[in-house]
Parts: sequence; structure tokens; C-alpha cells
Amino acid sequence: MICQTNNLNRIRRGGIATTLAVSVVILGLIAGGGWYWYQQRDQPVSQKPITVKVIRDQFVAHVLDQGEVQSSENIEIRCEVKQRNAPLRVLELVPEGTQVETGDFLVQLEKTSFETELEQQKIMVANAKTQVIQAETLFETAKASRLEYEQGTYVETRKTIENEVFDAESAIQTAMQELNQAKAVLAHSKKLQARGFITRQQLISDQFAVKKAEIAAEKGRNSEELARKKLHVLDNITQKKEIIRLDSDIRSAEVQLSSQREALRVELAKQKSILSQIDKCTIRVPEGVSGQVVYAVERQRGDNWVLEKGTEVRQNQVLIRLPNPTKMEVKALVNEQSITRVRPDMPVLIQVDALNDRKLQGVVTKVNQYAESSGWMRTTVRKYGVFIQIIDPPMALKPGMNASVSIQTNYEKEALLAPLQTVYGVQDRQFCLAVRGDGEYETLEVSIGGDNSEMVMFESGVTDQTELVMNPAAYKELMELPEMKRDRRIKLPPGARASIKRPVYKKPNFAKPQVATSDQDESDRDESADGSQSRASISLDRTSTREQPATAAKIDQLDKTSESRDAEAGS
Repeated sequence: MICQTNNLNRIRRGGIATTLAVSVVILGLIAGGGWYWYQQRDQPVSQKPITVKVIRDQFVAHVLDQGEVQSSENIEIRCEVKQRNAPLRVLELVPEGTQVETGDFLVQLEKTSFETELEQQKIMVANAKTQVIQAETLFETAKASRLEYEQGTYVETRKTIENEVFDAESAIQTAMQELNQAKAVLAHSKKLQARGFITRQQLISDQFAVKKAEIAAEKGRNSEELARKKLHVLDNITQKKEIIRLDSDIRSAEVQLSSQREALRVELAKQKSILSQIDKCTIRVPEGVSGQVVYAVERQRGDNWVLEKGTEVRQNQVLIRLPNPTKMEVKALVNEQSITRVRPDMPVLIQVDALNDRKLQGVVTKVNQYAESSGWMRTTVRKYGVFIQIIDPPMALKPGMNASVSIQTNYEKEALLAPLQTVYGVQDRQFCLAVRGDGEYETLEVSIGGDNSEMVMFESGVTDQTELVMNPAAYKELMELPEMKRDRRIKLPPGARASIKRPVYKKPNFAKPQVATSDQDESDRDESADGSQSRASISLDRTSTREQPATAAKIDQLDKTSESRDAEAGS
């Protein structure tokens, strides 16, 4: 047992020693490599650079991106039903890919809420019809009342008053005859009484008869005058008043009738609208339209809205598209860094994934001027829509298929080309490192006409078969590069205006600290310490305000001196 323990201890000590030895070797290698790199970092490059020769060949530049196949001519089948209190849901729909003709069934939406609303609306229409009948009766009654007054009541009243006039005139005539007769009798009685043939009492009786006849005549004249006054009031006042009142009743009844008819028209229009909505819940293929059913796809907050049973839809939402299979296109979203190179009428090579990477030809028809909306998931990279018409699309091509597009943005039949890695840029200038025939190196300033992420096309600076160094940035000690340009003041045109805030030097104000008096307590000392910083900043602002004009003048002088030095350096 003791021997086994000793063997185990020896094995453990041997493993630890081995680990320590390996660690020391690794640390030594790392330290040696670091020391070697430190000693060689500033040494000139001794490795011979890799070179390539400028060739003359055709240059082709492409913009590669992804897109989606769609038809340039689509008959969009939209939901025309207005959503009420209850949501609109899909109950039944035709399978996608079905070939349909005019009048064929497409989608059935839920219409239970509209049927319930229709029953309530029928009651409203019946009530409106009742109100119209009552208003018509009132209107006809008002017109009949006016006719009744003109041809009945007014004529009857006038005839009655005329009879009163005639009666008064007859009473006056009778009273006048009796008065004349009474006067003749009184005159004869006076003669008889004077001769003594009659008594005085008889004479007084004859005098009373004359007085009575005069009163009867006066009463008849008053009755005649009163009857004529009544006739005048009837013709000139009462008739007009009654006509105005009756006409007002007619107009009021007419307005009420018009209002009730309008209310009935509104209720009938509502009923017609509900019937129309019920009819629109069953969507069919429009007249003169045929094609293959393609479900519409819509993005909603990052998720794709898919048409299926139970899906909620809204008014004017596209549900189904019937594309024209002979006019297909690809809508590609091109990055903002490449969109400036894309223009209409550029040739395009299209590769559709679902067609076993079959390659099709196309041409750019439209480039959107504004970036596509990224929705609520906004990114800093903007993409622009590019529409590409497919030339001779196959029948197997379906809308919604993914496609890769290669837009040929530039083509030169013969150009000077070299790998993109042979160019080194210094600010806005481009340089290459060339190898001359004697083995010496020469820095060439070149003008670039374009690149395709592999090769660069030269416009000037190199010739055919010029030998260029790959990755010239690693051999900058062999190149003669210009000095970096310093930033200069921006000089605006004469009509422009710009306000530049100059830095203002603020002289610090070293104020002596205030000593607290003995009668201040600890809270006053704390408040004084907290407010010292604000008082110091106020004092500093006042000092900088007084010295600001002098400081601005010094800065203007320094700017003028800098501009004169730049001018001398340029000359």
C-alpha cells in the first residue's frame, strides 16, 4: 500500500513538471516572436512584391441584388365591403392557382352582421313611410282648408253681412214712412185740438208716435252703418288674415312632407347600401376578366399577411390578383450605394431559383426616385425599387418567385484593366506602383473609369502591359505620394450667408473665498459652498463679455495670416 502511494506521488510530480516545461517553452516562443517583430517593424521590405500586368480586354460592371417576380399587368380583386362593428372574416375562398373566368366564385366573406342590420333597417323604413303618409294627409288637409274658406266660409259670411245691410235699409225706409205719417197725423191733430175736436192727451200720443218713428229711423241707419263696417273688415282684413294663416299651414305641411320624404329616401338608401354590402360579401370574377388566382401578400409589422379561412380583412384591401402571364417583371430593391449607377434601358440577367436557376433576359424599365418604406423596422440603409421587364417569360414563371438580378451598368468593348488591389488612394487621388524594365519602381497617378469589385478600368496614367504591384499600401516606402492636404476655410459664394460661432476665451476669475462669521450655523455654510460655483460662473461670464471684442479681433487677424500663408504655399 505504501509503495502504491509513492508511485502515485511520483507520477503526479512528473505531470506537473511536464506542464511547467511546456508552458515555459510557449512563453519563450511568444517573447521571441514579439522581440523579432519589434526589431523588424521599421526595417525596409525585403520581400519581392507580387506584380501583374495591365491588360486590354472588355470591361463589364454589374449591380447584383435580389428581387421578386410579379406581373406588370394585374387585375386586383379588392374587398369592397365596409367594415361595421364586427370584423370581416373570410369564410370560403377558391384555391390558389385555379384558372377562373368571368363570374366564377373567388371569396366568401361573413355577412351575419349585415343581415341583422338589414332587419332593423326594414323597421326604420316602415316607420319612415308612416311619417310620410301622415305628412301627406296634413298637407292635403291644409290645401282643402284654404279652398273651403275661399269658396265657403268667406262667401257665407259675406252674404250674411249683406243681408244685414239689406235689412237695415228696409228698416230705415219703413221707419221713414212711419215718421212721415206720424208727422202728418201730428199736424192734423194740432189743428183739431186747436178747434177743440180732440183732447190734449191725444195730441201728446201723436207727438210720441213721431218721436218713436224718428228713433226707429235712427236705429235703422246705425244698423246699416254697422253692417257696412263689418263687410269692409271682412273684405280688407279678415279675409287677408285667414288667407295668410292658411297659406302658412300649407307651407309648413309641405316642408314637413319634404322632410319626411327625405328621411324615407335616406332610410331606403341605407337599406340599399346594406343589400349592396351583403351582395359584395360574395366576391366573383369581374366581367371580361380571366386568369390564374394568386393570393395577395401583405407585410404587417414584420409578418406576412396571408389570405386564408378565418383571416380578418378590411375595406379596399387587395385579396387576390389575376396576373397577365405574358407580361412579367421583377421588382428588385437596390442599395442606395449602387442605385446611382442604374438607369432605364440597361440589360439585365435574371436567375429564378424555382426554375432550377434558369437564366432569363430583361431590361430595366423604371427606377424609383424615392426609397422604399421600411415600415416600423427602420434601418439606416435605404433601398430603391427597380422594375425589370422579363423578355419572353416562360409559362412556368409565377408571381412571388424569388429571383437574382445582375444589372449590367457599364460595358466597354476594349479597356485597360487591372485588379482592384493595384490601386492606392490618397484623399481624392489614385496611385499605382509600377515596375520599370530596369527593376526600379515608379509611382503613377491614374484616373479610374469604374470597377466591378474585381477589376478596375483605367482612363489614363497606365498603358497596355504596364507591370503594377499588388497591394501597394504595403510598399509605401517605394512610392512617392503627395502630402495630405490640410482642411481650409470654406469660402461661400457672394450671395450666401452663414453664421459661424467663434470660440471665446474666458479669463478665469480667482475670487477669494468668503469667511463665514461666527453667527452663521452649519446650514448657512453648506448653502454658501453650494452657491459658490454659480457665483463664480456668473463672474466669469461678465469678464468674458468685456473681453470678447478684443478676442474676436485677434482671431480675425490669425485667420488672415493663415490665408496669406496658404496663398504663398500655393504659389
